[in-house]
Parts: sequence; C-alpha cells; structure tokens
Amino acid sequence: MEDLAFCRFFVIMFNSLHLMRQALFFLAAAFCFGCSESRPSEDPSERASEDSSVKLRVVCTTGMVADMVGVLCGPDADVDFVIPTGLDPHTYRATPSDVERIMEADVVVYSGIGLEAKFEDILENYGRGEGHSVLSLGQGLPAPDLIVLGEGEGHEGEVDPHFWFDIDLWKLAATSLSKELSSLDPEHANAFNARLAQYLQELDNLDLWCRQELDNIAPSDRVMVTVHDAFAYFARHFGFEVRGLQGISPELEAGVYDVSNMVNYLVDNNIQAVFVEESLPTKTMEAVVKGCASKGHDVSIGEPLLADNVGVAGSEEGTYIGMVKYNVNALVLGLTK
Repeated sequence: MEDLAFCRFFVIMFNSLHLMRQALFFLAAAFCFGCSESRPSEDPSERASEDSSVKLRVVCTTGMVADMVGVLCGPDADVDFVIPTGLDPHTYRATPSDVERIMEADVVVYSGIGLEAKFEDILENYGRGEGHSVLSLGQGLPAPDLIVLGEGEGHEGEVDPHFWFDIDLWKLAATSLSKELSSLDPEHANAFNARLAQYLQELDNLDLWCRQELDNIAPSDRVMVTVHDAFAYFARHFGFEVRGLQGISPELEAGVYDVSNMVNYLVDNNIQAVFVEESLPTKTMEAVVKGCASKGHDVSIGEPLLADNVGVAGSEEGTYIGMVKYNVNALVLGLTK
C-alpha cells in the first residue's frame, strides 16, 4: 500500500510541473507500472467471488465503450471513462490523473484497433501487471469482417477502427465482452448474460429501424461526404458510398489539393449535401462549400454527425443506440431535401 501511495504522490507532484510535461508523464507512468507490478495484487475474479456484493471497478476509454459496459454490468459494476466527450480519441493523450484512475481499476476496457492511438501502449503495458485486466472490444472481431485501408488513405494496410458503425460487429463485441466479464466476475455471470440477450435484441431492433428510415433516401443520393473517413463500416452495412475529406484520422489535415478534388467530385456528381462532425473543426468543409458555390453548385452542410464517440452523457445521443439514431436522422434530413 505504501508503494501505491508513493506512486500516486509521484504522479500528482509531477502533474503540477509545467516544464517538460509530456516527458515527465511517461517517466511517472513507467514508475507507477513498476510499482504496481512489484506489489501483491488481487485477482478481480477472486475478489468478486469472495463477496458477491463487491463491484468490479471498470474504467473505459470512451463514453461509447462505457455505455456498452454499463448496459452489460448494470448495477453490478462501477463504470467510468477517461476521454472526455467532445475530444478526439485518435489524438487524446492520457494524463497523469488518467493513469491514477486506471491503477485503481480492476478492469480497463478500450475500443482498440488503433482508435486510441496515443493511449494503447499505456494500456497494454499496464495490462501486464499482475491482477489487472485490459480488454479491447475490437481485438477479437473476425479479421475478414474488418476493413483494411487501401493505398492513398494515409494508413495503408492498417485496419479501420470505426467498426461500431456495423451493428453486427458491435453485437459481436458485446457478446465477447460479456464472456470476459463473466470470467472476471462469475458471481454475476447469469446477470451479464441476461442483459446481453436483451441488448442484442435492442440492437436488432435498432438495425431494423435504421433500414426503414434510410429507405427514405433514394439509391442515387446515398453518398456520405464527411470530414474524416469514419463511416466505411456504416456505408458497407447500409449500402452507402462514403468520401472523407481528411482520410481515416483527423490528424491528417486536408490541404488545398484535397479541397479542390472534393469540390470537383461534388460538382461532377451533383451532390448537394455534406456533413461535418461534432468533435472536429468545420473550416475545411466550409472551404469545400465555398468552392462549389464559385462553380455555381449549391451544397448544404447537414447536421453534425457523431463519429468517434457518443454525445453528452444524459442526452439521447449519449448512448450507442442514441448516437446511431441521431446520425441516421441527420442523414435522412440532409439527403432528402
């Protein structure tokens, strides 16, 4: 316990320093990992089995991951997430306070497949510590069902991490997670499985609802032009074409050449609506709209889509199901005018 207290003190003290903040963070994180590995750790399954009233402490990366975990665990776990709503998981860097919260958790759950690109090394290193479990929703998904990025997309050969827009893959991830949670907390396995069955039915209902709503969009208008290419799984699942201005990651900023190419594409194909995202700047897409206007082609910007995370907690969009419905409504509104 003294080692753990010292680790926390070390992280907090270094967090107060402003010079060389990033370098000091990695030093603090590495030291804390060493402390956690050197002290005796209790296996979460043993702790849960000893007392069925003891809840698993689960820390997730994003609100979307936390939503799935919360649905499956119900009142049987304390669930939290570290990446604030509205921030981009692609570029988010863990803070010393994030490390402290992770150290206090029994289980850490993240989306994976490169979404939390600045975060995954820390999670993987921490997972090597005795008595800690780190679970990736995307890691166990069937490889043939994942989209591999092609040449010219900036991340050739890498897997597109936005699998949640394929509802079938989200169902597979939930099923796998339920099994993992059951092995960690066998006392609540029946409850996890019951909640999973109900959740899978809700996801089937969501899929049916989406298809009924999207049928309002003519086949010729099923083109999603977005800021970054996050909707390939959605396009495959629901029969759309998708074009992203900035490629797979928001870090790859669009240049003049990208804007010019997109303007020509919209004009040549008579596309009249494009979409921005709530967590990303809109200036490049606004430049596209102005470029189209200069060529006599009017393009409107639809309601901002939710791509890499759910909406604000407590809102309709603050759950996975609510996020998907929000996006479908935005697409129908924007592409049927």
